Amino acid sequence: MPVPDVMFCAQQIHVPPELPDIMKQFTKAAIRTQPRDVLQWSYAYFYALSNGEPLPVKDRLERPVATQKNDTGLTPGLLKILHKQLSEKETVEISDLQRKWKNLCLPMEQLRNLLRLGNFAEGVEWMKFFALACSALGGSLLSSMKHACEILTNDPEGGAARIPYDTFAYIYSYLASLDEEITEESTEKFLKALKEQLRIWLPKEKIKQQ
Repeated sequence: MPVPDVMFCAQQIHVPPELPDIMKQFTKAAIRTQPRDVLQWSYAYFYALSNGEPLPVKDRLERPVATQKNDTGLTPGLLKILHKQLSEKETVEISDLQRKWKNLCLPMEQLRNLLRLGNFAEGVEWMKFFALACSALGGSLLSSMKHACEILTNDPEGGAARIPYDTFAYIYSYLASLDEEITEESTEKFLKALKEQLRIWLPKEKIKQQ
């Protein structure tokens, strides 16, 4: 027996009152993030939304990085998303990192290269991986540290991009240790000089804040 045609009217269709705002925020997030695979990213977005996790959304629309290779998908904005999602744990499971990486539509080969470079066998020490990712963005140690500071800072955009000294020293020391041309002595000398500068500068900064 054929199924009878069913007529629907506006009064019969229930639209949750929060749906329009959810879709509006989703659309704005997609435009701001510009995912390569909209379907994959959309799944990650609503999964995170339903579980109260940090959303895979950039803070702002990014311009292409001038020093970035054409075949490199990672950007400062995407790395900042990963940091928000994964930095709560000091050590991250590789499967979790792979899932978050895939949800941002990033090339898996790049992830494998970073994992090999860091010699991560089981768990991934997040700040070490973060440092390696910054080096993939920057190329040089100086530009890598610039990216790290800009991603980690709580300063407003365009500000000084300050981060805690211990965090800076950890990232700098780790990346320097991977460069055969940088000796441990030169690293210690640089960080010691930087710390002395901070001791001179910080009292002046406190006076300004008062």
